[in-house]
Amino acid sequence: MKKAWIWFWSVFLVILSGFVFLFWDYWKEGPKTDGEMAKAAFTAYTTNWKNQQFAHMYEQLSLDTKAKVTKDEFVSRYENIYGGIEAKPILVEPLYNGDVVPTEDGKINFHYRIKLDTFVEPISFTGKATLIKETQNDKKDWYIHWNPSFLFPSMQEGDKVRANTLYPKRGEILDRAGRRLATSRIVVDVGIRPDEWSKTPPAGRTQVSKLLQIPLANLMSVVSANAGKSGSFVRIATLPEDDARLQTLQQTASVVLQKKQVRYYPYQAAAAHLVGYTGAISQEEYEKRKDMGYRTSDIVGKAGLEQLFEQQLRGESGGRIAIVGADGTVKKIVAEQPAKNGQPLALTIDATVQQTIYSEFKQDAGTAAAISPATGEVLALVSSPSYDPNAFVLGMSTEEWEKLNDDPGKPLLNRFARGFAPGSTFKPLTAAMGLATGAITPVDTVSVKGLHWQKDASWGAYEVTRVSDYGAPVDLKKALVYSDNIYFAKAALSIGEEPFVAQGKQLGFDEAVPIPYPLDPSRLANNGMRNEIQLADSGYGQGEVTMTPLHLALVYSAFVNEGNIVYPSLLQGEQKERYWKREAIPPQVAAIVRDDLVQVMEDPRGTGRGARVPGIRMAGKTGTAELKQKKGEQGQENGWYAVFNVDDPRLLVTMMVEDVRGRGGSHVLDARIKRIFSKLLQGVGA
Repeated sequence: MKKAWIWFWSVFLVILSGFVFLFWDYWKEGPKTDGEMAKAAFTAYTTNWKNQQFAHMYEQLSLDTKAKVTKDEFVSRYENIYGGIEAKPILVEPLYNGDVVPTEDGKINFHYRIKLDTFVEPISFTGKATLIKETQNDKKDWYIHWNPSFLFPSMQEGDKVRANTLYPKRGEILDRAGRRLATSRIVVDVGIRPDEWSKTPPAGRTQVSKLLQIPLANLMSVVSANAGKSGSFVRIATLPEDDARLQTLQQTASVVLQKKQVRYYPYQAAAAHLVGYTGAISQEEYEKRKDMGYRTSDIVGKAGLEQLFEQQLRGESGGRIAIVGADGTVKKIVAEQPAKNGQPLALTIDATVQQTIYSEFKQDAGTAAAISPATGEVLALVSSPSYDPNAFVLGMSTEEWEKLNDDPGKPLLNRFARGFAPGSTFKPLTAAMGLATGAITPVDTVSVKGLHWQKDASWGAYEVTRVSDYGAPVDLKKALVYSDNIYFAKAALSIGEEPFVAQGKQLGFDEAVPIPYPLDPSRLANNGMRNEIQLADSGYGQGEVTMTPLHLALVYSAFVNEGNIVYPSLLQGEQKERYWKREAIPPQVAAIVRDDLVQVMEDPRGTGRGARVPGIRMAGKTGTAELKQKKGEQGQENGWYAVFNVDDPRLLVTMMVEDVRGRGGSHVLDARIKRIFSKLLQGVGA
């Protein structure tokens, strides 16, 4: 009996050991209770949630939930909502507190905390999840009973999440008197509904085509590309709110009109190169700026001041995330950040001066700058021909863009930012250099017979040519009055290369003009003076000398300010020095040259006499710069004027018109300069 008992316990221990061996791993690692099983299920669910594995989340939903929503609908809903609010990263944390015991109805509840970084602001909230135990695919486990409050608290079936960007009002660009150079206006998007276009009679389609100057084939292509998109709106044109064509279009079946606010440039072509324009952000621009809060739907500055002062003008976008009911009513604002409007940009530019000078080009190619010579305030920066920046805002067709881009007049070229050979308007600078270095005096004369001169035979066939031989020795005053190339070629040689270049640096050559707008630096030479011929040509503004119209105007301000070059300002309220280059020219030298420039305008033989305005004492210099590749050929001629009023100097204008050969050279500008000063200083013709 004792042996049987021992045998029994031995067998029992063997069986028990096997049972322990078989189920050890399950006992060691697997859930032992319903609570632990539910925790494991919910931990897996929140992990999938955090990793945005929405398809995996769906597999953990209860049968009742799956009966109400398909997998595709579930995944799409999360992706659309989280994508719309730009939710990333997503942090989901299950909140467990002690033992978990099913409720009387057999359910288990867990709380969780979720944090989302959105395009508006971070959002965080806590929610409650209910789990039920059931069998799915032969597996008994705990599954999540999902409802819309998982997305946001208080959401119910039928509710939607609406995410809206709140766009700031772009700062206006204003002139010195507060006149708007860039502002906003209401325009109308003209669109068609493709699904209704087929109902429009052929005559109606043709009418739309003719009114908008869009080929009918193009309209039909748009319809074809969007066929089947019920209720879709396809923009085909944008028109000003007061465009008379809108009345007819409004009565056309399938045509839809939608108002919107856009950037507007009241002075159109007159200030286009200065102000610039805005447009939809490109993918490349977005990649560069996305870390600065930009979105793919943003409008940004594309050119001019709009681009240069983008950060100041744009402001900061805001946003709103709201829960809306099935009827579209806002039920709750989840997050909201107001937009911060952009700051205005107040310029020293005078819109009247800008418009007046631009209108004088009459589509001639050229450029101009105007300043207040006493204060350095930039009153105008003009480039012609130009373009209407509003066309970029409203949208250009491919044909319109190609016509603008291929225009031989190059309306997209910003000429006031480029350097041009200044021709004889440079001679007063050579005069100032020569007097300052002692290379010339006011009474020294040059006696050269004929129209041609060269230093010696080493110049080969090259000669300096002047327009007229006045049959008498020429001193400084006469050289400026007559615009004698030979006098200033000899003066440059007398100054010498090194002093000439050094004096040029004192006048701001090879240096950026200190305004917040990129201009080409003016140059005396591209890579140093190659020889005496280049130096001689430089003395009368040829060779490789180039100047922007603004830099030329600034240097001329030294003749107003006792030899000091005024410090330029483009923005109102800038803290700056009064002078950019102090004592750039000795005061007595500046006075001599200024008085001679008065004679250029007043002497009966002065080249500037044709631009005189009765009642205004003026000082200035004309110039004709010839652009050619080699001696003997005829190149393009550009006509120049640099002129200011002498008594209480308020206006200094530099102006260049291209291609004046055969039209009178610089005298093409005589009447234009006269009208500009008459209107702006006397109000005549205003």
